[in-house]
Amino acid sequence: MKVLKSEKGLTLIELMISIAIISLIAGVFAQMVGGALESWRYGNEKSELVSTARLTMERMVSKVRNTTWVLLPLKISDPDDPGYPASSYFPRDILAVSGNIDNDEDGLVDEDPGNDLTGDNLPGIMLIDDDDDGIVDEIGQIHDDDEDLYGNDEWMNGIDDDDDGRIDEDFNTSFYGNSNDDDKDGVNSEDPFDPLIYYLNGTTLMERQNVLTATVSDNVIAENVSQFIVIRRHVDGNTLIDIYLKLDDGNNEVELRTTAMALRKFKP
Repeated sequence: MKVLKSEKGLTLIELMISIAIISLIAGVFAQMVGGALESWRYGNEKSELVSTARLTMERMVSKVRNTTWVLLPLKISDPDDPGYPASSYFPRDILAVSGNIDNDEDGLVDEDPGNDLTGDNLPGIMLIDDDDDGIVDEIGQIHDDDEDLYGNDEWMNGIDDDDDGRIDEDFNTSFYGNSNDDDKDGVNSEDPFDPLIYYLNGTTLMERQNVLTATVSDNVIAENVSQFIVIRRHVDGNTLIDIYLKLDDGNNEVELRTTAMALRKFKP
């Protein structure tokens, strides 16, 4: 029986063509995989940026809604605005609210703040430029809560008593109690506002909690922050805080805007 065997194989040209075709297919496949991975990476980075922005905004909004007192931005009087006769359109890159800490452990919060509203023995808030004049903790009385070099020159009455364009920003708490004992427990000035502060440090948004004269925390809550703008408005007796937050990591941008109404539990 004859067995026919073919010894014919690929010629050099056919081999080269086969290699070229395989290389082309591999290149196309690599591009597809690379594009898919790049798209996934871009989407993942975008998703992380959006998540960070939302969580950061929700964190600040929740603090505003539950605060006893909005410390910064200061409440600015604008009598020339027919829509909001006591409103503020003075943007700041800082937000400070009462931290809701029960210093005297009596079950009440911020009921006896004292004339030094933040309890730090300094004008305004410790380490913060309250009036945005470029000077931090400027020389003045410790009861000077708006850093205008005068202490306790306001009443909490919705009127600009000291004619400085600000309202209720530096009030004398003895107006509500006996010798600054606002909760009438026999002890004076025992429960200050303990500022919770959000501020930009370069492109990092920080959260700082001040308790009495000690800074107990200074934490990063968002990075790659290119803009942080806070505006305070006073409408129909309510304190409204407008917050604009923009994050930019070089490849993605996320912008969020919201308005929160302060609870402002501290009342005369």
